[in-house]
Amino acid sequence: MVPSDFEGSGRIYSMTGYGEGTGSLEGRKIEANVRTLNHDNTSVKVRGLREDQGLTHKVENYVRESFPRGRIEVRIEVEEGEGLAPAELDSEAIRKSFASLSQLAEDLGIPEGPDLGDLISLDLLETTPLYKGSWPTIKDALSQAIEEALEAQEKEGRSIREDMLDHLDEISRQLEEAEEDVPEVVRQYKRELEARIDKLLEERVEPDEEKLEQEVASFADRVDVNEEISRAKSHIETAKETLKEGGLVGKKLEFIRQELQREINTLGAKSKDSKIQSEVIEMKLALEKFKEQSRNLA
Repeated sequence: MVPSDFEGSGRIYSMTGYGEGTGSLEGRKIEANVRTLNHDNTSVKVRGLREDQGLTHKVENYVRESFPRGRIEVRIEVEEGEGLAPAELDSEAIRKSFASLSQLAEDLGIPEGPDLGDLISLDLLETTPLYKGSWPTIKDALSQAIEEALEAQEKEGRSIREDMLDHLDEISRQLEEAEEDVPEVVRQYKRELEARIDKLLEERVEPDEEKLEQEVASFADRVDVNEEISRAKSHIETAKETLKEGGLVGKKLEFIRQELQREINTLGAKSKDSKIQSEVIEMKLALEKFKEQSRNLA
């Protein structure tokens, strides 16, 4: 599976998962496990292959092609054989190495020359590398582990999607209530303003028409949250459609979340009504949960 396979698949993936795979090479067991974690980009860490940089590089590239985003930790365990058969030994190379060591000992004035233990300690008797010919088997074990990890990611992704849709529904409910409350807020302010004017007239104070008009216009602008509510609803629908389409949606949902938060913040700043303020708080709480979940998605 390559990153392009995720797009428009209808499936949605968490960045956390785990998988294992096994194989056998000439009677030696090979194990691979893959653990994926949240990360903004793609990072692959391979352990267990000692100093074999070439094989490590192969594993890194193969794993990187399978995961579009996240931190991927890979461990490869290759069981060592009980020993090498005589046919695996390069007798001529060993003799030359022994002769070179003997000459070096003589040149340095070391009375005792090298023995079998010295050859073993320098790995001169092992001419077949531990990982020689192991890539096909390692690749097969890795494929099993990757498939299992992706299945775990998809399973968790489905659960996250349901949670996020619930959070969006909660924000929608609060928006509807706020929208219903706005007319009453306007009526209440109008009643308060009329009461103030009546009081001024009773006190035989002529109201300043210009200031009165400015105050009415200013209030009308402050309480006109129809645009904010409309844009917020549009962002919610976009988020729901994105979740439904699936694929690599984590970064896109985070962008939508930022736009939605901007509208909710403006709604809260414009309205001083306690009921609407309470609804705005509930929206922000639901949006914060939505944010936490979106960060888990690839």
